[in-house]
Amino acid sequence: MLSEIRDRIESKLAAATIEMDPCPHLVIENFFPDAVYEKILEYNPFNTNRGVEWLDEKQSLSVSGRTPYHARKQINFHRNQDFDAPDEQLLFWRSIKDCFLGDDWFPTLVQEKFPIFFDLRFGSLARESDFISLFRRELFLQRHEPGYYIGPHTDIPTRVFTCIFSFASTEGYEKYGTEFLVHKDRMARCWGNDHYKPEDFLVKKVAPYKPNNFLLFFKTRHSFHSVRAIPEDVPNQRYGMQFQFYEPSGGLMRDLSVPDLMVVTRRNPD
Repeated sequence: MLSEIRDRIESKLAAATIEMDPCPHLVIENFFPDAVYEKILEYNPFNTNRGVEWLDEKQSLSVSGRTPYHARKQINFHRNQDFDAPDEQLLFWRSIKDCFLGDDWFPTLVQEKFPIFFDLRFGSLARESDFISLFRRELFLQRHEPGYYIGPHTDIPTRVFTCIFSFASTEGYEKYGTEFLVHKDRMARCWGNDHYKPEDFLVKKVAPYKPNNFLLFFKTRHSFHSVRAIPEDVPNQRYGMQFQFYEPSGGLMRDLSVPDLMVVTRRNPD
């Protein structure tokens, strides 16, 4: 199954077009093979597992924008988190985990698709043989309970790129996908330390929450994105998966500037 999935992803990425407006991203429909996607829905671990909170309710109150992270439940493959499922389903999810975390195949594929982004950010280091191994990666299943939302933000400074897999069971809920926004002040940018008020932004595009949809976007100072509040009727509580590719904590490079812009400093929550 692993080779089947990788062959499909390689062909899908090769045919995809990277869009630059309002930030560098690509969207791919029917990302996984049909038979694999059927199992993703059938073997949904949240049918029998609650998942863990990204942050608890008290911690969520300290985040700018007061994002209700306690309503985001995860099964963290990158932490080898245990969950209850029959052996057949555990083997299936192990194959999905191995596909994205088992080696450097997936981030290397992304780099090959858009090498200029890595060259501009990391210079000649991006062409070193051990380059991909210097980074940290996360992969997790997620569900968003009713009332979850996240305000406009660009992700923390160490993020390199993010992939969001939509595992909707039916169409009709596309607007609950990832919103890409621009600030009403055309000169506004963010290194990635805070979340902001939606009323200060305009939604330019939505990467839809629909069956078997895939989104990849790169971290820039203008990669503002958000998710609107999730109501009760969204299928499977906005079931999906994320792959996140980061520099190490504090940044990969030795920064000679002061302050060090790769260090996260947050303002008081709004």
